[in-house]
Amino acid sequence: TLLPALSKLHPDEKVLQAAIQGIAQIEEKQIGRITKDNLFKRFAYLTSDDAYFDMETRKVYARNVFNATYRHLECFSKHGGGKIQASVFFDENRERKGALLLQGTLYAPGESDIVMKREGLYGNKWRDGRMAVDKTVKADIEPWLQHCRLLVSNPNELDHLFDMMAYKLQHPNVKINHGVLHAGVEGCGKDTFWAPFMWAVGGPHGDNHKTVSGKTINSQWGYHLESEILVINELRESSAAERHAMANDMKPLLAAPPELLEVNMKGLHPYHALNRMFVVAFSNSRSPISLSSQDRRWFVIWSEAPRMDSAVADVL
Repeated sequence: TLLPALSKLHPDEKVLQAAIQGIAQIEEKQIGRITKDNLFKRFAYLTSDDAYFDMETRKVYARNVFNATYRHLECFSKHGGGKIQASVFFDENRERKGALLLQGTLYAPGESDIVMKREGLYGNKWRDGRMAVDKTVKADIEPWLQHCRLLVSNPNELDHLFDMMAYKLQHPNVKINHGVLHAGVEGCGKDTFWAPFMWAVGGPHGDNHKTVSGKTINSQWGYHLESEILVINELRESSAAERHAMANDMKPLLAAPPELLEVNMKGLHPYHALNRMFVVAFSNSRSPISLSSQDRRWFVIWSEAPRMDSAVADVL
């Protein structure tokens, strides 16, 4: 369940930030040290974008970026002649070295680095951000639980929220077919309620969760669709003309079908994210969105708790 896992997660913010910076620096150095032979083990060619997919970091490298990253490698053509670019060397030797040819990319939470579809192989841009839990470490989570009971006083509702957190933590490959709208007084601690869950899924990097505002949820690019947890801040219809419009626009994000959501990245061919995200929306308004009486896509919570005292906030 979620609660035993949370009891092991008590990171110090300064230590976390130092670790994040250190890991990023190490990764940047390591990628430049790859030998020519290791290129074929680590990368696959993307036919959809004439690009290269890193099966470790799950990033896509355009041809010019790939060449710039590996310009230090001494690559020569098997057909003779002088030095050639790394991408040409990769293309000439890909089949002989056993490197993969991919049709495109997907964002598929819970799946392996390579996903097979009917039309071929796809690189999975999702990489699990969950941290390994040290079971020897004990921490007192009672202050957080008390805060949760204050914000959600109905035990059945609180149990349902905990169940959803635990299930998403354990099953990234399954869609929870409704979102949560958590509303309440500004500063009452709604973010604090959800923070351990966000950390448990995304780790210190905040992987696989995106934050958008109610105004930008319908962006044409869809960068936010690459997420296990989608956080919507300040959800609110801005005018009477938008009555029910926002609720209808958000239906594809809250429940599946649709099974696939299209992502448009600048400079890349459009690709799909498997619709497995869990949506958490926040609002300080009593009436942030218009829903029908038969709506099944939202689990709505209003927290009666007052604004958090600064001393209590420091403890949490």
